[in-house]
Amino acid sequence: MASLTPDVVEDPENLLEQEDHMRDMEPVEMEVIAITYPSPSIGRVTGRIFAARPEAWAPANLAVRIEVETPEGQRPITRIYTIRSFDPVREVAEIDFVLHPDDTPAMRWLQAARPGTRVSMIGPRQHFTPNLDSGKRAAIFADDTAIPAVYAILKAWPEGARGNVWIDTDDRAAFDALPAVPGVGLHLLLRGPDQPAGTTGQLFATAKADLTDPAGWTIWAAGERQEMRDIRAHFRALGYGRDDLRIFGYWKRGTSSSDIDRQRLRAYSNLRKRGLTMEALDDDDLAV
Repeated sequence: MASLTPDVVEDPENLLEQEDHMRDMEPVEMEVIAITYPSPSIGRVTGRIFAARPEAWAPANLAVRIEVETPEGQRPITRIYTIRSFDPVREVAEIDFVLHPDDTPAMRWLQAARPGTRVSMIGPRQHFTPNLDSGKRAAIFADDTAIPAVYAILKAWPEGARGNVWIDTDDRAAFDALPAVPGVGLHLLLRGPDQPAGTTGQLFATAKADLTDPAGWTIWAAGERQEMRDIRAHFRALGYGRDDLRIFGYWKRGTSSSDIDRQRLRAYSNLRKRGLTMEALDDDDLAV
């Protein structure tokens, strides 16, 4: 047997195929229609999704797991992406890839893909949106990787809700493409060319400086895992409740997505052995 490709995540118990993990997700195919580069940091894939239930793809902040590479005789290498937008009539989705110079499975797939390319994926999975039902103002903190989720959230923003959005990016054009929504302030935290993503701490510093009243705000944040942990710990200490802290570590500086997936699968396997379900998996507690 050939040695395992480093980015392959083994699933010897087939946990990822079981009902508890799949829930309402389905295996689907997407046919690439176009690949564009709307800003320096973004490669945008527009594709037609052949889904059994197109209505399931309509809500904001949906995630899919895309098979970006399939080593011979091994499990596919997958990466999670957010659906930026979905047209239910045409069944066409937009998915943004954050560009970087590293030779990774996702970048290799993007470079090789052309109109007509077909790719397998699993989805969609609904991710949390801000707790706007609370009647509080929503504070959104996001880095480059979460801009597609912020875009989808703003496109579905309910009338009358108020909030502020802070984006940490070195790509002003990606920020400028966010929809303008009445009652929502958009704030750019522009990184310089010598400031790599996940190194400035700008989101954490801004969150500490601008939000001091737990009664007035509900928080949604996504980005580099350590900075998200810092934000979460800070607001927990201030007395924010769990439902007003919807904070997600999308990536970790210096750690591959495959390593994070291995930790996540290991934790999930331990839960299932204890008779627990996916609801008990707390991504915050992963040893990553």
